[in-house]
Amino acid sequence: MTPAATLEVLRVSLSTDEEEQLDDDVEECQLELDLLELASREIEQVRNQPPPLGGIRTFQKFPRACLAILKNMEGNQRCVDCGDRDPQWAAVSYGALLCLNCSGHHRSLGVQVSCVRSVLMDEWSLEHVLNMLEGGNAQLTDFFSRHHLSEEALMKRKGADEATQAKVINKSNVTRLRYKTKAALFYRQQMALHTARVVKAGPYRGREMSRRLKQPRLDHRHSNLE
Repeated sequence: MTPAATLEVLRVSLSTDEEEQLDDDVEECQLELDLLELASREIEQVRNQPPPLGGIRTFQKFPRACLAILKNMEGNQRCVDCGDRDPQWAAVSYGALLCLNCSGHHRSLGVQVSCVRSVLMDEWSLEHVLNMLEGGNAQLTDFFSRHHLSEEALMKRKGADEATQAKVINKSNVTRLRYKTKAALFYRQQMALHTARVVKAGPYRGREMSRRLKQPRLDHRHSNLE
């Protein structure tokens, strides 16, 4: 049975309100598929270019359809570290979006810990674009929560006295504490390995298809603050 025929069968058993909701869902799904197709074309256009002298194929800026997908990913409407709205910077190593202020904290960590790019102003390599599409703020936040590396968890680990905590914990050193852990190192290493697999898999077909590749296990059980 074709998708169109399946839809017609569904409509017979639906109320008016349910049918309207079905139409909205179908339209939203079609828009997502159309956007993904455009993003895939953007990626393949760069992938198929002859390699330049430096050997790295780049986008002059983050490709438009890919950016639309990135902005609509869960959690990406706010900075992954402080929660500010509409983040315009990226911690590429983690596939996460940052505000301007938090991007400065990440730069201070060094590129070996966090590679920082402007979403709107910098050039982007193919691998970096895919790292962002395969990462996301919600995924990283969930990883930090599971490993007790949220700001609240780190404050609790530093002692029970609130006055002491206020002197020890701030936005800058919370960033340093959690992004310099073995758990964070494991996360960015596994992200890099996963992105390499996505690149080798051929034309990009979205996160759902990428998850069908052999996946790294983002659930390491290091002593987090060592």
